[in-house]
Amino acid sequence: MKKHLAKLLMVPVATYFSTAVLAAEAEVEPAPPKQGVTPALPLSADRPAAYAELPTFGAIAWETEKLPWVDEGPYAGISGVAMDVWDDKIVLAGGFIPGGDETADRASRKTSRWSWLYDAAGNTWTQLAHAPDRREYARGLVADDTFYVFGGGKQYQKQDPPYLPHAECFALDLTRQPPAWREHSPLNVPRTHMAVGRVGNYLVVAGGNEYDYAEKGYSANTIRNTTEVFDLHQPELGWQVRAPIPAVGRGWSAAVATDEYLYVFGGVTWDETQNSVGVRETWRYSPAQDRWEKRTPPPVAISGWAGALFLNRYAVIVGGIMREKDKPGRTSYWSDLAWAYDVRDDRWLQVTGTLPPGAVFNDPAVAILDHTLYVLGGEGPKGSHYNYFLTGEIKPK
Repeated sequence: MKKHLAKLLMVPVATYFSTAVLAAEAEVEPAPPKQGVTPALPLSADRPAAYAELPTFGAIAWETEKLPWVDEGPYAGISGVAMDVWDDKIVLAGGFIPGGDETADRASRKTSRWSWLYDAAGNTWTQLAHAPDRREYARGLVADDTFYVFGGGKQYQKQDPPYLPHAECFALDLTRQPPAWREHSPLNVPRTHMAVGRVGNYLVVAGGNEYDYAEKGYSANTIRNTTEVFDLHQPELGWQVRAPIPAVGRGWSAAVATDEYLYVFGGVTWDETQNSVGVRETWRYSPAQDRWEKRTPPPVAISGWAGALFLNRYAVIVGGIMREKDKPGRTSYWSDLAWAYDVRDDRWLQVTGTLPPGAVFNDPAVAILDHTLYVLGGEGPKGSHYNYFLTGEIKPK
């Protein structure tokens, strides 16, 4: 990785940051398949009839870039990053980096402490102060010039157990020069892979998995339907446990938030026989009323996908794995399709085209700036990970 970083172009640092800015290396060609990993059959190769029947939202024009601060795979790359938008930039922290983040603690270095700021206007990366602790598969939100990171897991090599979920939360004050981390109120339930969103003055965290090594990590006993709400106007109250997600617990759901609701799409749960089961449901949650409402389900069950809100109306969602197996002997499909959900009209829409070939995107981080969708990292078959940073120009009809 040091050799890779040495090749990066250094440019002047903005006055309010004290660390180096790295110029991203653009690649507009399709992403090549990872060496050592047989590309999985994508969902577009056997497109579900339910998808083809949807009305068309529009198209996304993709370009493929690579993260300049993470090596290629197939067993490097990154996934499970906490990420959101701030001041026309993208801020992120943590993630699982199989190749390690090269910080001092080698016992846990595959769980990253890195945090970065991406300036789309200059196509540059600025490394920020390390997070207070390592986290992977945490979630992040920006509110009032502060980047919050919730929960997540951490690897502990040569320790027992070797992996733990965490309830601690951290906050990065982006107005300070340089930005500085502090501890934030902890969640009541430690977990990973949650659905999160800022709804008005509320931060909402729903679902997720309370990883238990004794349960082999994921089971009906570890998957959660817990909802917690943090009122930014009453921070002294901390996280409040509210009405749980109806039906089953779930994680790996996509989520977006409006001024009134958190929307939770799909995901995965576990049954009593410890089999994973795709969840084909859409729910919306009002923290003001503490009420969940069922909405139109996605056409198929997908988990590990992620999305962001576009034009304050459309959830644009990409990546993940389709877990519905409606044909004998069929395996799970890695989704290279994009989807749109209209929060106003409660309907699903198809998006013309596919994500660039040769890469799969389970557990990516997703953000939208203006009319551009950004997809960062992802996990693929056989433990492969990716350092792709896709940019997609959204072109609605």
